[in-house]
Amino acid sequence: MVEQWSDRWSRRGKIAAAVNRPSRKPMEGLVSFNYGDPDVGSLPLNEIAQAAEHLAENRRVDALGYQDPIRGDELNEALVEKLKRDQEIDATANEILVTSGASGGLSLLCDMVLDPGDIVLADGPAWMGATNMFKLSGAETINIDLDDDGLDPALVRSKLDELESQGKKPKFLYTIPTFQNPAGVETSKERREGLAKLADERGLLIVEDDAYFDLRFSGEKKPTIYSLSKGANVLFFGTLSKTIAAGLRLGYMVGPEDIVATMMRGRVDSLRNSYSAALADWYLRTGKLESHMIELREIYSKRCNHMLAALEREMPEGCTWTKPNGGFFLWVTLPEGVDAGELLPKCVDAGVQFIPGVGFYSDGRGQRNLRLAFSAIAEDQIDIGIARLGEQTRKAMG
Repeated sequence: MVEQWSDRWSRRGKIAAAVNRPSRKPMEGLVSFNYGDPDVGSLPLNEIAQAAEHLAENRRVDALGYQDPIRGDELNEALVEKLKRDQEIDATANEILVTSGASGGLSLLCDMVLDPGDIVLADGPAWMGATNMFKLSGAETINIDLDDDGLDPALVRSKLDELESQGKKPKFLYTIPTFQNPAGVETSKERREGLAKLADERGLLIVEDDAYFDLRFSGEKKPTIYSLSKGANVLFFGTLSKTIAAGLRLGYMVGPEDIVATMMRGRVDSLRNSYSAALADWYLRTGKLESHMIELREIYSKRCNHMLAALEREMPEGCTWTKPNGGFFLWVTLPEGVDAGELLPKCVDAGVQFIPGVGFYSDGRGQRNLRLAFSAIAEDQIDIGIARLGEQTRKAMG
């Protein structure tokens, strides 16, 4: 049966068939640092039940019917208020497209602007979910190296000049400036200003994925690239999946009204998830999100600090790692001569799992790197998992 299908897959299908994604539910006894899932115990089940009761009591049958994805009321208006308050983004309801998670919006963007052979610039390392979308679209991804201050606009400018000398121009630059996935770093205010200026001067479309903006537990808030840009060359992607509940699958894209309207017409499912949107609208308007964020920041701060302490205690000399101010992830660099891909099966046998760094690059780099997610792992499991990782790393060094 599999052999028959090998000739049936399209170009996209063959790429997808080659992806082997581990289950979100690990085997018994295996500590998995693979996925940046929200903390299960903090999911607001009671509040969502209250939201559902509110819809029933007010006979909101419209929330069970078809709705346009761009609306001048309800969730779009609640997002207008949130964006202004939290991210200093001035947007109207008609400049916001509600999507099935931020990834659904990014997938739509790929469908609307990428053709086979196009070039995309991205963080190096970059979120593998995004680079897989670019690959499915037939685009080539070029990584721009990050450092502790995030993405350097000088490196982006240099790459643009290099490509221009070859008669090439990237379709857009994709970046996660705040608590980047997978590296955990954040782009400095000065560099954000430089990126916004570069977008305006060079007509470079910047796709700003700010999924972790609300999850800051230390450090000063940075302005969005979108708010710093003076032109129409930045699209902002946000999500409620990391803050309210991942299962609601609600994200949003912010951009010029005519661009957002055109994007909407390119959707296969041109309607919004109206019931989830109504639940989220209630959650935002009642102020539940702000109080919930206080709880989440405390949880993730403790988890992150616990993992940092475990790494300091258990990992051998020669290992380094990032120290995030928020988000779900940190990035480990192994000692010289230790390959994360070769280390992984030995770690799985020992009862710990991670994602090797090569999965976050388009050019084979990242052999000495690995990503660890701390968001959904209990502190005792962090201790066990990092101890196992440290032991296997020492053996690999030997």
